[in-house]
Amino acid sequence: MTSVLNIAGPEYDFGSVVFVVLEELEHRRRSLERDELEYRLKETAKAKLKQIKRAFDEFGGSASYWATLEKEVLETALPQYVDAAEEMNELERSGYGVWRKGDPAARFAFAVGGLFIGSIIIILPFIPVAEVFVTMGLTAAGAAYPEIKRYTHERRHFQTLNRLVNDAAAYQANARLHYMTTTDIKESFTLNAPALPSEREEPPLSS
Repeated sequence: MTSVLNIAGPEYDFGSVVFVVLEELEHRRRSLERDELEYRLKETAKAKLKQIKRAFDEFGGSASYWATLEKEVLETALPQYVDAAEEMNELERSGYGVWRKGDPAARFAFAVGGLFIGSIIIILPFIPVAEVFVTMGLTAAGAAYPEIKRYTHERRHFQTLNRLVNDAAAYQANARLHYMTTTDIKESFTLNAPALPSEREEPPLSS
C-alpha cells in the first residue's frame, strides 16, 4: 500500500484523533434520544474533525493523509461507537437493568438475599467455610450489587472505546501512514542534496 505523508505531527495520528473525537462524542451521547442518536453523533464527529483540520492545515498537513484519516473516523470507528453508545444509553437510563434501579429498598433486599444465601451455605456440612466471613461478604456484595453491575457495564463500554482507538492506530501502522516533522523533511533534503561546486573536493594540481 502506498505511504501517505503527514507532516503535521503525532497529535494527528489516527489513534490520537479517534481518541479526541470519541471523547467529544462521550460528552454528548447522554443527552441524545435514540431516534436522533446516530445523526447527532455524526454531526458532532464532523464538527470536531473540522475543528481539528483547521489546526492540521495550519501545520501544512497532507490532504491525502487527512482524507484517509477522516474516512477511518467516520466510516469505521463512528458506526461501531454509535452501537456502543446506544446500548450504554439504554443501560444507564434503565439503571443497568438492576431492580428498582438500585434504590435503597432494592439494596436492602439484595443485602438480605446475600445474608440468606450465606446462611444456606453455612449450614451445608460439605462446604468448609469461615461462617462469619461468608455471611458478611455475601451481605456486602448484595448491598453493593448495583455498583458492581454498573462498573461491569462501564468497564466493557470503555474497553470498546479503547479498542476503537487501538484499531485506528494499528490500521495506520499496517498501512504505513506515517508522519514526518518539518525538521525531518529539511534534514532529509540536506542529506540527499548534491554538493555544490564550491563544496566539492578540488583535484590536485598537476606538476
